[in-house]
Amino acid sequence: MPREFRHTTLEDAVARLRPGDRVLLPPGCGEPIALVREICAQSARLADVTLMGGIHLGDYPWARPEHAALRFATWHMSPRLEDAARRGRVDYVPMRYFDLVTGFNAGGHWAPDCVLIQTSPPDARGYLSLGVSVSVSLPAARRAPLVIAQVNPNMPRTLGNAFLHRSQIDLWVDVDEPLYEYPPTPVGDVERAIGRHVAALVPDGATVQVGVGAIPQAVLEALGDHRDLALHSLFVDSAVGLVERGVVTGARKRVHRGRLDIAEVMGTRRVFDFVRDNRLVNMEPSSWTHDPAVIADHDRFVAVNSALEIDLAGQVSAETLGARQVAGIGGQFDFALGASGSTGGVSVIALPATGRGGQVSRIVARLPEGAAVTTPRYLADCVVTEFGAVRLGGLGKKERAAALIAVAHPDFREALRREAT
Repeated sequence: MPREFRHTTLEDAVARLRPGDRVLLPPGCGEPIALVREICAQSARLADVTLMGGIHLGDYPWARPEHAALRFATWHMSPRLEDAARRGRVDYVPMRYFDLVTGFNAGGHWAPDCVLIQTSPPDARGYLSLGVSVSVSLPAARRAPLVIAQVNPNMPRTLGNAFLHRSQIDLWVDVDEPLYEYPPTPVGDVERAIGRHVAALVPDGATVQVGVGAIPQAVLEALGDHRDLALHSLFVDSAVGLVERGVVTGARKRVHRGRLDIAEVMGTRRVFDFVRDNRLVNMEPSSWTHDPAVIADHDRFVAVNSALEIDLAGQVSAETLGARQVAGIGGQFDFALGASGSTGGVSVIALPATGRGGQVSRIVARLPEGAAVTTPRYLADCVVTEFGAVRLGGLGKKERAAALIAVAHPDFREALRREAT
């Protein structure tokens, strides 16, 4: 049944929310800042409204003590949420990205009562593009009881599976404000060395998936001599230069040849302007981009993900320090599993050999008590540090321990050998 698509004010739109409602937010650069600001302004009457979301690029205003009536459920924990978590207002949901599109959708455990979206203005046929963020919010909005759109001329109109029709939206507000930006991360010598080692594993014609941060940035910077690459799931500022130089074309893809399948765009005005009405960029929800079966259909799929620690058995923790939750599962398991089935594919875990200014090894004999295993040892494929790259697939326990010690920092190798035996 068609929805109202009624133009209203921020105050009146948020007035539709009721105490106890669950409200889904788009992650990253797609967050509707003005609507969130208004929810905080009305927080006193919104007892136990639960905002739900992932990566947030601001300062978590809803987690401040003055908005203690609000709760937050997230699949991507942050140290900035620890105070609110101690007050019992944050619930971490250990869910991989592929499962978010069902878990945070109608019929799922975290079914939203309302989905907030940020869109470009409607076109002549009444279609609004969700622009830089379709991953989780687009499938949820298509089934939610209430959909509120922040229509913003700064949101680029992206193409592909990125649209809602006006008949699928209940309320909309006009807001002209900049999107959240995610500037390129500074890259140091360690990250550059890791980037070069990873780039050596990427064949021409590969489909490459990277995350956010200094190491993914270094990997993209190291791919400049490659040809006919494609990028998958995430598109950032550095990717623009690779397209402009003819490195990224998608020309050898078997699936969606000549297109880049993207769920999230995170960056600055440079990338926002690039993706606007760009037919090279095909937006898709995470139900597609993170499906291991879809990933495996891509030949030469190279998944590049990071870790906080990896033990000598090959168990990867990318989300906890001991029992302390500091990040999330993200798409690492989805991409590692999918790459394992890709013809010519490889799953890479890339990390600096040390942490805390060189005081500790991030390759450890065993993960500490309480640590979460993000990628299990049976999916461990290739591990890269600044000291090189090693393949773990098919190796026995002793062989894989020796391989991992070989790429640990030299200061810690002897201690690791003793603990291994």
